[in-house]
Amino acid sequence: MSDTSSNASKRARAAADKATQELEARLEALREEMEEIKASLGQKAEKKFDALADVFSGGAVDDVLDELRAIVSQIREKAGAAEKKVVETARDNPVQTLLLAFGLGFLASLMMRR
Repeated sequence: MSDTSSNASKRARAAADKATQELEARLEALREEMEEIKASLGQKAEKKFDALADVFSGGAVDDVLDELRAIVSQIREKAGAAEKKVVETARDNPVQTLLLAFGLGFLASLMMRR
């Protein structure tokens, strides 16, 4: 009877060893697949990064910033000229300026009540 139980335990160990080996083989295959996926994702990310770097380093950003600076400068010049014109008109026509200011204030107060 002890031979039978020792044979059974040997077979159980052999089956467990075989299952462990199969599991280890599957894990190794999974590791290899993960490495391939990581490499593929790395390549895709690198391509995207290179494309973005080309856009930004191609001077496109600098060109846009230069255009924005020019536009802001023009706006400042026009706003300054408009301010001077308003001040001159207010000095030349003080009564009309006061009536206009009163009218705008009155309209604003009416709008706020609603």
